[in-house]
Amino acid sequence: MRLIFYILLIFGIYYLFKNIFKSPSSKKKRSNLPWQIEDELVKDPMCGIYIPKSKAIKARVNGQIHYFCSKECKKSYIKQLKEGKK
Repeated sequence: MRLIFYILLIFGIYYLFKNIFKSPSSKKKRSNLPWQIEDELVKDPMCGIYIPKSKAIKARVNGQIHYFCSKECKKSYIKQLKEGKK
């Protein structure tokens, strides 16, 4: 009976020290948020759809940066601005 008690005591002490001296790198890093934002959405000024900023086609028009979903939308937007200035 004493043998079982000592074995349980040794295992208890082992797990206690194991948890106390656990390295911080072994702990899983979790965010408190249920979701995380991966990318910002930007609106295409020509067709009006929202696209991820990282996938958008970027163009500086009249000193402002605009984001487009495709090269066709970019060309159409610039063409429309030039026609409006004439």
